[in-house]
Amino acid sequence: MRPHISRANFVGMTGAATLTVLVQPGHGLRALGATVYVRRDVGGMSAADPAILAYRTAVRQMRALPPSDPRSWTYQAAIHGTFATPARPSWNTCEHGTYFFWSWHRMYLYWFERICRSMCGDDCWALPYWNWSSPAQRQLPATFRETSSELYTPNRDPAMNSGAGSLPATDVDYSGAFAFGDFTTADSVIQGTPHGDVHVDVGGWMGSVPTAAQDPIFYLHHCNIDRLWNLWLAQGGGRSDPTSDAAWRSKTFTFFNESGDPVTMTGCDVLRAAFQLGYLYEGEPAQVNQYCPPTFHLPPTYYLTETLVHLPIPPVTLGSKPSSFAVNLRDLRARLAPALASPHETLLLQLGDVEASSQPGAVWDVYFGLSKGAQPDPKSPFFVGTLSLFGTGIRSDRAHKFMPASFTFAIGKALKASFAARETQASVTFVPHGILIDGRPSRPTVRSTVRIGEASIAVQTGRRRTG
Repeated sequence: MRPHISRANFVGMTGAATLTVLVQPGHGLRALGATVYVRRDVGGMSAADPAILAYRTAVRQMRALPPSDPRSWTYQAAIHGTFATPARPSWNTCEHGTYFFWSWHRMYLYWFERICRSMCGDDCWALPYWNWSSPAQRQLPATFRETSSELYTPNRDPAMNSGAGSLPATDVDYSGAFAFGDFTTADSVIQGTPHGDVHVDVGGWMGSVPTAAQDPIFYLHHCNIDRLWNLWLAQGGGRSDPTSDAAWRSKTFTFFNESGDPVTMTGCDVLRAAFQLGYLYEGEPAQVNQYCPPTFHLPPTYYLTETLVHLPIPPVTLGSKPSSFAVNLRDLRARLAPALASPHETLLLQLGDVEASSQPGAVWDVYFGLSKGAQPDPKSPFFVGTLSLFGTGIRSDRAHKFMPASFTFAIGKALKASFAARETQASVTFVPHGILIDGRPSRPTVRSTVRIGEASIAVQTGRRRTG
């Protein structure tokens, strides 16, 4: 299969009646009838697949360019992050810990892909994606583990490079993010799990923002994160991009095209990947097309998040052993019960002021209400998600202005279980884990402890617009 499809095939695959493409001068965006590139699942590719061979060629050609060339591997990686100085235009501009995360990385991948296409000499080439959601693809793709390949680097966890290591199911589970209908919350949650967890699990260069994009697997990982953006919208239920938010619409980011010239984009330029940018993902549902003013419509639902109680906790330290803090349910039951009974409200555990001096190299499972002495089980109602640091919360990532990390977990199911058991106190428990080794859980070496400075319980309410 060639990694592109014709206009006629595209219409047939998506069920769309027409393919109306907006051409925006200066971006080289897709014109009516132009090729629509398909980003294929790398799990179906062999080492001899033309897409893999072309990517190897592109990496080799980009590495051969001087670091000052915006098309070079060094320069492109530095746009995401770098420790190198002095800084050049667009270096260290990646968005983490903000609601520009999905849109910035879509822009970044788009221009990177165009540069690769120019370098490899295959005008049909598109980036593959690493579908780690599939249990069959939890190992690093085999073509990235071949030591003679340009797609290999020793700067990863050795077990991931050998094939013995694989990603735990909890670390690639995006259901926690998809449960939220609010864009900002879903975007925030997905930055942790699965995005940050996979970065930490692959390790090495991938574990740190200033080095992550030097690893060729970075771009396939982020293609899957980009793919999830459309899958989240496709869940329906009022899900919408923040097109009514002036700041999200108007913030401009600068990248470089295949000629090395600077180009700028805003969120409005990347809402409809197939129509505006000329690509789609193999096997994805029909794209949800959103629009900016003057043709946009306000989403039917808007969301408000209100803090119900700040939990009085001392600073909590996460290390190589389980840690916990207690929540007094006796005093909270009357305040939380109405929200638990409402189909329009979601109770949240929010953790803030989270930081470490350097990359801890571990992921923690988070439980709400786990009984003392009980065996942690991610399949229990008390499991609420995972916590890892990437992008924010790491003091040693000096390339960006430091920002403490924050995490949001839906706790309705856990609270119902605790209330049903008539518990008067619930513990919030953090259990560290590493990657799977030969299919079995491993204990991580925590290289830097994590400090949690604050915690609260909040309620998010979805409200229908009127008028």
